[in-house]
This record gives sequence, C-alpha cells and structure tokens, in this order.
Amino acid sequence: MSTMVIGPSVPTIRGVRSSAGERGQAAAPAGLHLTRRGRAVVVVLALVVAAVAFALGARSAAGAPADVTVDRYVVQAGDTLWDIAAQSRGAGESVSAQVRELVRVNGLSGDQVVAGQEIVVPRG
Repeated sequence: MSTMVIGPSVPTIRGVRSSAGERGQAAAPAGLHLTRRGRAVVVVLALVVAAVAFALGARSAAGAPADVTVDRYVVQAGDTLWDIAAQSRGAGESVSAQVRELVRVNGLSGDQVVAGQEIVVPRG
C-alpha cells in the first residue's frame, strides 16, 4: 500500500536532511502515474461510455415511423425492381429512393429480382 502526502512539504526531523534539500532544490511534483489496474479501469470506463453512446444511437435510429405497412409480393416474369418500386412508392417519393428501400428491406445484394422470388414491399 502506498501513501500520499498532500501539502507543500513533509516536515523533516531535526538534523536529517532530505536528498532534495541537500542539493538545494525543491522536489518537483510527480506526474500522474496509473497502475495496471488504474489503466484497466480507464479502459473499461471508456468502453462503457462508447457502448452507451452506441445504444442511444441505435435507439434513436430505431425510432423510425411505426405506421409503415408492408406487403408481400411474388415477383412475376418480366418484373423489375424499378417497376415494383414505381407502383409502391409513397406520395412525393422518388422511384430510385423506393428501389434503395426495397434493396435494404429485403437484404438484396443488388437491384435484380427473379421470377417467383417473394419480397417485402413497404407502403406508407
């Protein structure tokens, strides 16, 4: 266990001089030194703060409008994602924005669909 002294100086015993006193210099204040456990505590606290920030960000992103309804649509021969998006887009929404939403919602790797494929079409 270590001790910490707070104050301008430590009183000396008469006749005994400290090494700083022998040189005629005042002892320089020591900088902040963290132990291994102290560093671990700082790292854990930083991780907790990052996790809380991430959770709050995810929570606010999940606050999307809940009144969006979805339909299941089976792709017919000759259908394109652009055609499906043009028929299902909301008022004032661009077809390209609806195509991006269809790709995102259905987890598609591109904008290609195959006849017989069932996709989720958000309406709202």
